[in-house]
Formats: sequence, structure tokens, C-alpha cells
Amino acid sequence: MVRRKKDEAQAGELTPLEEAVMAVVWQLGECSSAEVIAHYNNHHEPLAKTTIRTVLANLREKDFLTPVPTTERGFRLRATVTRNDFAARTLRQITRRLLNGNPRHAITCLINDDDIDDADLEAIQALIDARKKKGGES
Repeated sequence: MVRRKKDEAQAGELTPLEEAVMAVVWQLGECSSAEVIAHYNNHHEPLAKTTIRTVLANLREKDFLTPVPTTERGFRLRATVTRNDFAARTLRQITRRLLNGNPRHAITCLINDDDIDDADLEAIQALIDARKKKGGES
């Protein structure tokens, strides 16, 4: 089996099941595979333990998870990528792939979403204002 370079693996996309398992790891923080299995099966359509362990192994292979030594039987897992970093990278990939790399189109899609309310728009405007101010200081 050929191991991928870390940057290449992290730049890759996750399957929907891998994303769901990563969401559990991000929520739990450092955790055992048994904790991931229990949490996943309590909050999703239950899957076989072996299926979730295979997904965890795939996530380790893709360098999204790393084992943490422990005095417990086995080891614990820790995410190597934060949820926010993964979301930002995924949004950049989607922007490049679907919107010709133009972030204005991505922002337009998000702002025009019916689920966005006035409070969200005000928060976005505050972020824009802060970014402009920061840009002017350089």
C-alpha cells in the first residue's frame, strides 16, 4: 500500500461517512475508537463496529487522525485538522471547482440563502468591516 503525503491527503475530500465520523471525533476531542462507535451509534443510524473502525483507519491513513499513546488498553485518537480548518479548505475547493475560483460567487450564494437572517448579515458586515480595517493598516 502506498502512503500519501500528508499535504496531499489533507487536501483530499472526505466521504460523507468519514465526515460524520470526524464530526464525532471533533465533538469528543481525544477519544478511543470505542467512544467514537458508541457516540456515532447513539446519534446516527447504527453501523457495525468494524465499519466504524475501518473508517477510523482510513482517516488515520489520510492523516486526519493520529494515535495518542495512553496507559489504557489500545490507544486514543486525536484529530490532526480542526473542524474550522477543514471547513475552510473544503469551501476553497468547492469555490475553485464549482465557481471558477471566484470567492464573490461563493459569498453571494451564502448571503442569498433564505436561512440567513438579519443577525447573520450584521455579523458578516462586522467581519467585512474588520477585514477592511485590518487591510488598511498594512
